[in-house]
Amino acid sequence: LYDEEEDRKITNELKMRYKLKKAEEEGLKSGLEKGIQQGIEQGIERGIEQGIEQGIERGIEQGEEKRSLEIAREMLYSDIDKQLISKCTGLSLDQLENI
Repeated sequence: LYDEEEDRKITNELKMRYKLKKAEEEGLKSGLEKGIQQGIEQGIERGIEQGIEQGIERGIEQGEEKRSLEIAREMLYSDIDKQLISKCTGLSLDQLENI
């Protein structure tokens, strides 16, 4: 026999299961989107930090090279031996020829 109350219970249970499944799917989707966004933000932040560090290192290297060239130039004007200048500044003889 048809039991209307039992049918209503089953229908309500199916509706609840459907809603629960939808909520789980939406939660997973939302969590995944947030996770991806957070990963992107962390990646950008790390990239910026590494870029700054590399920029600082490169700036220091360029400054040291510039200073070595200035010192070498002054030593050349003072007629100091090129071998000694090369040893003191770390510049090659070819670099000294181009000053």
